[in-house]
Amino acid sequence: MAPKKAAPGKAGGGPPLKKAKKAVAIWEWRDGEDWKEFAEKDMEMLEGRYIASGPKGKFVTSDFTFNQGFDTLYEVNLEKGTQKNLDTKKSREIRRKDPLGAKAALWEWWNDNGEWSPYNEEDKNLLDKAFASGITPFLTKALSFNKGYDSLYIIDFSVMTQVNSDSGTSRKIQRTAAGGSKIFGHVKGEDDAYADVLATGDAEGAADEAKFGDAEFVLDLPPALIKAQKAKGPQSLRKQARDFGPTVTKDKHGTMCFNEMLKNEKEFCGEWAVFYHSYSAAAILYEVQAAVGSVLFRFKAEFAGLARILCHGFKKIPDAPTMLAEFPKWKDQDHNPAFKAVGLCATSSLLADDAEAPAKSVFLMGYSVGSLKGVLEKLLTSCGVPKHKVPTLAKDILAAAAKHGLDCSGIPGGKKCKSGRSGHMLQIFIRRELVDKYVYPAFPFGPLDASRNLPYSKHLTDQAPIKGQVRITLNPDVFLRARYVRMFTFSADPTYHGNRTTFIKELVALLDPILKDEKVRTMAAKGIFGGKPPDWWTAEDQSELAEMPAERYASSTL
Repeated sequence: MAPKKAAPGKAGGGPPLKKAKKAVAIWEWRDGEDWKEFAEKDMEMLEGRYIASGPKGKFVTSDFTFNQGFDTLYEVNLEKGTQKNLDTKKSREIRRKDPLGAKAALWEWWNDNGEWSPYNEEDKNLLDKAFASGITPFLTKALSFNKGYDSLYIIDFSVMTQVNSDSGTSRKIQRTAAGGSKIFGHVKGEDDAYADVLATGDAEGAADEAKFGDAEFVLDLPPALIKAQKAKGPQSLRKQARDFGPTVTKDKHGTMCFNEMLKNEKEFCGEWAVFYHSYSAAAILYEVQAAVGSVLFRFKAEFAGLARILCHGFKKIPDAPTMLAEFPKWKDQDHNPAFKAVGLCATSSLLADDAEAPAKSVFLMGYSVGSLKGVLEKLLTSCGVPKHKVPTLAKDILAAAAKHGLDCSGIPGGKKCKSGRSGHMLQIFIRRELVDKYVYPAFPFGPLDASRNLPYSKHLTDQAPIKGQVRITLNPDVFLRARYVRMFTFSADPTYHGNRTTFIKELVALLDPILKDEKVRTMAAKGIFGGKPPDWWTAEDQSELAEMPAERYASSTL
């Protein structure tokens, strides 16, 4: 007898089979003390981004369902677990819960051995409650390790730093969001990313698509405009309170540096716009590049580090308009190697509370933690130092850095500065005539902020208060020349800040014997410029010609 057929939808005549529910992550946003789920389409969008970019991804989007008809841009930081409205600046905490349930957030601090150490449970709970409140900086004496000392600690969640206001000791901190990535915080900063380009050689891969070395500009601002800008005063103080924030205000050296930067702004505010770039781990690279620039190109290294010197990438992306044309191709936005080879992240105000890295929050510690293993050697080779001399020269440079107090703890063999303050600020003045050529206003991670692009030079002259991030195409053909750009380095470590000029002279002295031969200098210049040096370059040693009295360099006119 033939067996009976199973009824439709049944197996072996049993009950209907249920389709197994796929285990998917749940995305939630914080509403006070409660967590609420995103709409299903928003969860799909967030999960897609998470899968594509990983738990450390960052992006700007207008694709939330609740945003239909508004087209507001939202900045989503998967590492930090935040969603920020770029119009209102309102931020919410978000989280990803895996099917097995979310874990509690983990808080850690960067110890003196260059490793992350966890806070105890009492401190984790304190920090998480403060973080959830959305108020930063958070001032407290209630940390468990502070019992019996009563020191005031300043916790800045926007840049994840902890500062002891009594001793001035600064540490980086990080938070692993519930259900988020294992490592979160200052893992790789913008200046470290440039080091990655040096280490991999990506900066050298650009095709010779643009003529290089012929940048000449007519500087002819109307006298009336210069007068009007001088009357408006320092860029950072236009309708902006002279508030250095609790971290800098409580620090004598930091306050002195900020006052000096505002003094420079007052002197330069007529003909020049100003921008600020924070960094830490890459300081040794910037200083070496400045010394090489002094020997080869008359760069005024005693006043500032040089953030970019290798010109290969600039043949493809010589200026800001070209960068904006290329930017839509970069899914990883300003983390793309093409950007890192030529671009610099900066802010347009010393005092404004910008989204990503407010200058007054990041000055003491800078904006990164990372290893620069092998990068110094790679840089020296790229700058024309014969390979057989590179190891010894690198050791001599690190020894000089340790002697003068420059933190090089990110490099094997380098020393940590005694104060623990590894931050530096590069103050960049650009002639107003050149702003639109080399700078554009940006949202975090690099998309154009069209609301400030009037063009941008007009925004800077007409609007107040001035705030917001920028991206700079730091073309050495222009940034090596004081006629167009003036830069000043301010270091959070008071010892190194005081010793910097002497250290630069020692660097130049270390390089001079190696680059003393005219043929070697010519080869180095060709290597740096990726071919024929610009017409303004000559082969003799430029270091003595680079010297300039501080009073002259700090004047708005040469």
